[in-house]
Formats: sequence, structure tokens, C-alpha cells
Amino acid sequence: MYKPKGKPLKDLPKGLLPREKLEKLGAESLTEEELWAIILGSGTKGFSVIDIGTKLASIGFENLAKLPLEELSKIPGVGRVKALTVKAVTELCKRNKNGENQKITHPIQVVRLVSPLLKGKKEKLFVLTLSAGQRLLGLDLVAVGSLNTVYAPPREVLQPVISKGGYMFILVHNHPDGEAKPSEEDITFTKRIEEGANLLGLELLDHIIIADGGYFSFKENRML
Repeated sequence: MYKPKGKPLKDLPKGLLPREKLEKLGAESLTEEELWAIILGSGTKGFSVIDIGTKLASIGFENLAKLPLEELSKIPGVGRVKALTVKAVTELCKRNKNGENQKITHPIQVVRLVSPLLKGKKEKLFVLTLSAGQRLLGLDLVAVGSLNTVYAPPREVLQPVISKGGYMFILVHNHPDGEAKPSEEDITFTKRIEEGANLLGLELLDHIIIADGGYFSFKENRML
């Protein structure tokens, strides 16, 4: 595919201007190079913004996301300032992809986040780590059980919360048999985890059970 080289964006034929293309045809019509050109805004000495966009697109988004800032700044035409922009964009996309930095304020958010991960006929236990402002810092699978039970020692449940620097967390597990109602074992387990968390200055915000028929929230039912 032929690409314009070495010309400032303003000197390109009008039909090739990425901003005009975006406005008339929508973002879906733009190539990855053109998207980068819009994000970066301008070129640098010896490199048009299209040149830089082409280089970034050739490296690939996932590879760019893994590069440290110093390596990004060494890409021809990028430099320190544009490297900061690239780093910010890749981090924002990574957080959005993982659901990170999302503020968790209602059990239904948790249900929507975790439900796609609950395929199969075994109970699974997840931990959602949250900041003091209830921003999602991470989602970890800590145990896989049988059809009707799942268990993990408190240290394994709390480890991802501690390692991610969390302040509070939410337990989530599923009932493959279809009834979103806590068993006596679920209640005992929840109390044990809550006690362990309190000793470490952490807060168990909720324990949510997901089943085909809906969900059960310990918090909503005043059991936490």
C-alpha cells in the first residue's frame, strides 16, 4: 500500500487529510496510521505526522503498549513529548479493555463484569480489588471448585488485594446449579474472610453470588 512520505499534513491532498476523512466517513474508515496522525497532531523535524503514524502502526499497538517510555522516545520522529502521548493512549486502552479504573458502585456492575468468565459446571471464586475510591484495580480468579462448592484459604483470597495495593475488595462466586442463594458454608466463609481482612486493615465490600436466575449480594441483604 502506497503512503505519502515526508510531507507536512497540511500539504497533503485534501482528500487524504485524516481529520477530514474522520469527519466525513467516520472513525471506522481511518487506517491505524491515520488514527495515530490525529492523536499526535503534528510531525517533527524531518518526519511528517503520517510518517510517524506509519511507523507506530508497523510496530503494532500491543508491542507499543509493552515498550517503556525511553524506548518509545527513540522511535524515529517520536521523541519525548509524543512518546508520552503514545504511552497515555496505550495505558488508557489497556485499562478500558480490562475494565480497570472503573468505579464500582452497584452489584450489577460486578455481575456484568464477571458473568462472561463463569462458563462451565464448576464453581469459581473471583476477587475484585478496589481502591479507596472504589476504582477497580484488578480482577483475579483465586479458586476453581466442584459443581457445588469452592474454597480458598484467606491468604490466597487476600494476596491479590495486597499485591495490587487495594483498600477494599469484593468476592464473587457462581452457583452452576442455578440458585443464587448463599449456603451455610458461603456465610461462614464470608465471615472468615471479613475477619482476616479486618486484621490487615482491608474492607470486604461485598460478596456476590451469581447464578442463572440472577444474583445475591451480601451487602444488599445486610449480611455485611
